[in-house]
Amino acid sequence: MTVTGDETSVQDLLKDLRETQARLEAAQAEAASLKVLLALRTHQYDQAWQAGQRAAAELDVARSGEVARTAERADAWAREADLARQLDAARAAATSLEAVARAEARADAVRTVLGAVLASLRAWGLDRRRFRGLIDQASREAPDAGSGAERHAVLLAEARRVLGLTE
Repeated sequence: MTVTGDETSVQDLLKDLRETQARLEAAQAEAASLKVLLALRTHQYDQAWQAGQRAAAELDVARSGEVARTAERADAWAREADLARQLDAARAAATSLEAVARAEARADAVRTVLGAVLASLRAWGLDRRRFRGLIDQASREAPDAGSGAERHAVLLAEARRVLGLTE
């Protein structure tokens, strides 16, 4: 069988066409796999982006919670400082009230001694026995504890001064 040039060229063209179709199908298969790979990568990127957004939102919530806790701690510290100031003021007031009570007790003791002197005065002078009796009675009536306990020392000192027994 003899093949002419036209037949050879048709056969070559047919062969080239089949080879080109095979390469086209391979390229289409590769393009399809690249499309699948692109879709997979896009999906992975979207998931990563969404996870990043969720993490950022959680971080914002955590930071706002920390801000709230910091504000609560600051409020607690302010309340504690305020209570400490109130306690110090109450202690100072108690100390000043105690000092006032002691001063009043000393003043009462001096008034008692003065009252005893006035009650013991007679036409010829001071009745020392009556004065001592009034001072002894005032000493028995004075409290033994607390701010009024200072009356004892003041009564003794003032009575000694009136009687001329000071050293």
